[in-house]
Amino acid sequence: MHHEQEVQLIAYHMWEEEGHPHGHDLEHWLKAEAAWQEKHAHVAPAVQHVAVAQKPASAIQVKDARTQPLPRAR
Repeated sequence: MHHEQEVQLIAYHMWEEEGHPHGHDLEHWLKAEAAWQEKHAHVAPAVQHVAVAQKPASAIQVKDARTQPLPRAR
């Protein structure tokens, strides 16, 4: 399930638990977003670590291009 879908489901459950009040959609959404962030807080550092450790594809291609010999002219 995607982030937005999970937040929507959490907000919906909050709305139901509070008796279906009108005009509190933004409040429920913000609370649901905070709950989602708290639930997934342990995941973010690992994802950032992996992203930093990987080289961009363009850097790898440039390095590979420099290590290969140039084609001979005929």
